Parts: sequence; C-alpha cells; structure tokens
Amino acid sequence: MNLLAVDIGNTDIKFGIFRDGLLIEQWRATGTRTHPEKFSALLRDSLARVGVQFGALAYTSVVPDVESVFRKTIQYCFNLPDHRIFSVDLAKVRLPLDFSRYPSGQLGMDRLVNACSARLLHPNTPLIVVDCGTATTFDLVNAEGLYLGGAIAPGFNTFGASLPEKTAKLPFIDVTGKQASDIGMGLNTVACLEAGLVIGYRGLMKELLKASIELLDAPEFITVATGGLSETVIRLCGLESRFQERDTALTLKGLALLYAYNQQSTALPAQPE
Repeated sequence: MNLLAVDIGNTDIKFGIFRDGLLIEQWRATGTRTHPEKFSALLRDSLARVGVQFGALAYTSVVPDVESVFRKTIQYCFNLPDHRIFSVDLAKVRLPLDFSRYPSGQLGMDRLVNACSARLLHPNTPLIVVDCGTATTFDLVNAEGLYLGGAIAPGFNTFGASLPEKTAKLPFIDVTGKQASDIGMGLNTVACLEAGLVIGYRGLMKELLKASIELLDAPEFITVATGGLSETVIRLCGLESRFQERDTALTLKGLALLYAYNQQSTALPAQPE
C-alpha cells in the first residue's frame, strides 16, 4: 500500500509518497499561508499531476487556517476513510518520545515529528535536530527518549529580509551561491549586509549548537539537519563538520514512521519507551 505524507508549513506544502516504508517520490508546492483560499485547488492539482494512488494519509500542519480544508479535500477527492487518515496529535497518537516536560499544545507539530523521526531512525541516542526553514528550530532528545526542549530563531531568509523590509534604502541581497570563505567585513553597503547576515547567522548557529551540547551533556550524540535551507545555512556558516546527518526529507519520513509505529502499536498501551 502506498502512503501519502504531507507536511503543511508556513511557506510550502511538502508531499511524499512511500511504498513499503521507502520514499519513492517527493515534491513541494508554494503558497500555503499567502493564498489559503486557493489551497484546495492547489492540493488537487498537485496530487493529480503526480498520478500515484495511495491508500493512507499521514499529515501534519502548522497552519490552522488550511488544515480543515486539507482534510475535507482529501476525503472528497480520494474517498479515504477516517481510519486511513493519520494526523499527528499529542492526545491521540502513540509517540516514541516523552514530551511531558513541554506544555501540552505549545510544541509545533513539525518539531515534534522531526524529533520523533530522528528518534526512530537513531534509537537510544542523544540527538540535536536542527530544522532550517522559515524559522530555524533546535530540538533536543536524550538517550532515554526524554524531550529536553530547544530553541526557535528567525530562519536564514527571514533574518536576511528583516532590514530591507523595515528600511527605505537597504536592498535585498542574495548569497545563496556563495561560500563561507567569500564573506568578510564589507567595504560597500551590499558587502556589509552580506557580512551582517552570514557572519551574524554563523554566530547564532554556533551559540545555539554550543548551548544544545551543554544541555545534552553526553559524550556522544548525533546532530541532524533538515529543512529546505539546511544545506545553504550549513555551507555559508561553515558548519559541515558539526552535522553528522543531513536529511531534507526528515519530516516526511517521520510522518511515515509514526504512521507505521502506531499501526504496529494499536494493541499496546500508550507509554514512553
């Protein structure tokens, strides 16, 4: 049976088709939050172009305005029964992590799925999970499966767009094609903006990694990077050696893993591992 995994984010919707647990196709559509009234048509058109049939759906959303539209569209277009639609909900699903230290309802479902995904892929291992997108988030898990918390910072593009959006003369800059070694203190406005963005963001990332390692307090751990901007951030900040694993499909894989985890665990009591 094919499984459709959907991650509804603030900027993009990411789709993945899984067959027997393997990701066989993935794509994304843009315009989630800026055009919620067009979301249903966008969803139908995107799925129709792929043409792959699926028998179950696993999804997560950080945009409440489109979540109900999404579920109704899926049920109308694909005639999936409720028991084949899996939504990540702390109160309704079995999870491989203990989130009891974090207030219920406050943790973003994308962060929860990323942490669970990393845990299922790397059991009994301390983890730092970094997601670079509209926001950059850090999530920490100890070897026993306790979620320790994390951090939320402006994403790299969000950070870079803040000054041009708030000032009359400062331009938008594009550094995506550059290397860390290309950026130094500037002798013109564009170069100064590049320095502030890249060197500043490098400092942000290094300090958050340092704080994460101190909190984990473990001799060995795995740092996992995900998110659409992860490769750009790692390259520009010169952090290649700090990340043992990079997986831009971590959230989609987590949805498929959680679906399988709950299907296998339906007869088991819900309890932390």
